[in-house]
Amino acid sequence: MTRPLPSGGQDQPAGTQPLASRRERVKVARKWAYLVSSTTYLPLSHDRIEQELLGLLDRLLDAVTGDQPATEAAAEVGAELVRLHCVGKTSLQCTVDVLAAALLSPMDSRSADRLPERVARLLGALASGYVEAIRAETAEQRDTSDQALLNAVRESQREWRTSEAQLDAIFLGSPSGIAVTRPDGEFVRTNPALHRILDRASSEVADGNLFEFVHETDRRLLQDGYRDLRDGKIDRLRSRPRFVTKDGDLSQATLTASLLRGSHGYVTIVADDAELTLLQNQLRHQLLHDMLTGLPNRQFFSTHLEHVLHLPNPATLYHVDLDGLSLVTDGLGRQAGDGLLRIAADRLRSAVAGENAMVARFECDKFGILIEKSANTPDIVTMIERINEALSEPVYIDGKGLAVTANFGVVEDLPRDVEPAELLRSADLAMRRAKSKGPGRWERYDPVWDGRARETIGLVATMPGAWENGELGIGYEPLIRLADGEIAGVEARLRWEHPELGLLPRERYLELAERTALIGALGAWLVKRGWTDKAAGGGADLPLLVPLTPNQLADPRLTGTIREMLGSAAPAPDRLWLGLPAGALLVAGHEIVDNASMLADLGIGVVLHDFGATPGELALVDDLPVHAVRLDSRLVWHSVDDDSIVLAGTRNMIALVRQAGVTVLAGDLETSAQARWWQRAGVELGTGPLYTGDEGPVTDIGSLIGGGRAGPAQGRRASPS
Repeated sequence: MTRPLPSGGQDQPAGTQPLASRRERVKVARKWAYLVSSTTYLPLSHDRIEQELLGLLDRLLDAVTGDQPATEAAAEVGAELVRLHCVGKTSLQCTVDVLAAALLSPMDSRSADRLPERVARLLGALASGYVEAIRAETAEQRDTSDQALLNAVRESQREWRTSEAQLDAIFLGSPSGIAVTRPDGEFVRTNPALHRILDRASSEVADGNLFEFVHETDRRLLQDGYRDLRDGKIDRLRSRPRFVTKDGDLSQATLTASLLRGSHGYVTIVADDAELTLLQNQLRHQLLHDMLTGLPNRQFFSTHLEHVLHLPNPATLYHVDLDGLSLVTDGLGRQAGDGLLRIAADRLRSAVAGENAMVARFECDKFGILIEKSANTPDIVTMIERINEALSEPVYIDGKGLAVTANFGVVEDLPRDVEPAELLRSADLAMRRAKSKGPGRWERYDPVWDGRARETIGLVATMPGAWENGELGIGYEPLIRLADGEIAGVEARLRWEHPELGLLPRERYLELAERTALIGALGAWLVKRGWTDKAAGGGADLPLLVPLTPNQLADPRLTGTIREMLGSAAPAPDRLWLGLPAGALLVAGHEIVDNASMLADLGIGVVLHDFGATPGELALVDDLPVHAVRLDSRLVWHSVDDDSIVLAGTRNMIALVRQAGVTVLAGDLETSAQARWWQRAGVELGTGPLYTGDEGPVTDIGSLIGGGRAGPAQGRRASPS
């Protein structure tokens, strides 16, 4: 421990000790720290080293001023230097040099003649303490190392004994026969399983020879194999000799032998083929059956389906999906769900018990049924009613009455030229179509719908790759002010230029993409890319409308992207409009509505898309800070030649919305007559094929803003007439 300076840091009177000035002591300590630090690595900061050495210097100054130098204190200082890791090759020499020069400053004439002697004794004691501390530390390290080595040896011996015990347990408990033999086949050690396979007691095998238990016709071939193993011609011997039991019967076995390294013996493993066959059958059953219900699994069912396709009789494939099982599992626990699954499986089997049928469990709550038709096989409707009637009968689990129904996808009169996997996929797609219509429904395989569904699902599956390679991009449409034809803004939409299918309709892939994780990232990217393109294309002052889905609005990346954009040099938040589907907001959770309100608080314009005249949608205008509404396309497509109740109601709705200070936009305008009618009805902005032509949205926003588009809009004007 360093000794503290005198109270208040006051200098002691000159003439009482060398280095009476604190400034002088600090200079010596700083020099000392610098020199010692250059001799070795010190695990302390430089300021901390200076403070430590200053304390040691004070202790030495106290020790040298007495009538007799305090050598014990000097020895403690030497030991303290070792504790501070000042143990470089020249650390002690640097210390002695610095301290000798500092301590040999004469105090007064009366004691100057004795000072060298006191300093020499003091430095000698310091060096002695330093060396003794190093010796003690070295001895301690050596003792620690020796103890660690001893512990390692003991642990190694313990692990060796444990391993030996484990190997011995494996040897004795193995279901396969194991024998260690000499080169001539004499047994050195055998296990109980080998005695059982040879049908001999251990005493009958102990002094025996492996080859004497092998049938004579197989003996020479087996001996040749062991000889090849000994000569290094093969690494491992595999053979299937016949062994002779005590009663003279023959027992087929599988034998594997290896040469024992470091000796001239062999280790031989003998497996009884009868037990192996039984085990293989058990494993095969487990691989081909569901463990919970005992039904065949998808692999077994697919193999059976392939077999049935080669038979002359027609067959029908049912893909069955249980309704409500997840509610049972989530509400009552996994055990109740498993119990209901087992009962459902039994009832499915019972429902088709009189048919040449196979019932299989695919996964979770999905099953497959394959029925080979006969003269008495009921039609599809009757069969499905029979199955649903059986499933819907309540069953009591833990005192609670539970029941399920099912949706069915059916492929009737299975075509013979289609792969089983494709038939299963078709049945699954038909089941999905039935499930979308409600519980307890069924649908037949529809090749047209099936092809369209497969294509759509395939598009969604390939969306990440399409985004990566640039197929997914952005297109822009003008927002036209109907009063004068001026371009009042730009709408950014996702655009997919498919290499085979061409430009795809946005609604086709966004509906399913809503269920994937990619949709959120696409929303944030669409906003950022559109904002950047608009600024680069010379349209910084024009509003940018970006239509979003509910999941895109809920994605946290969107808020981060917008905040980053607004943190730029020219944020202009009112130039960014986000379009949200009104119908989705009516059923959305608080999170999405709160996100819309938060973005509006930042100055972002909120635009309600697909806006109709329902009271709920009008209430959204009051509840949310809405900037504009975009009329439902079904209203815009309504014939403007008819003075219908719908259009009259729409006029009134537009008047109410505009009274609230909300802009009204009509999309999907196709003719000038439509544009004029909606302008008179109070619509201020319009967009659609009338202004984009046959080419649709453009990828170059600069050409759109600059007037490079042909059609009704020339330059920056698009006359509604």
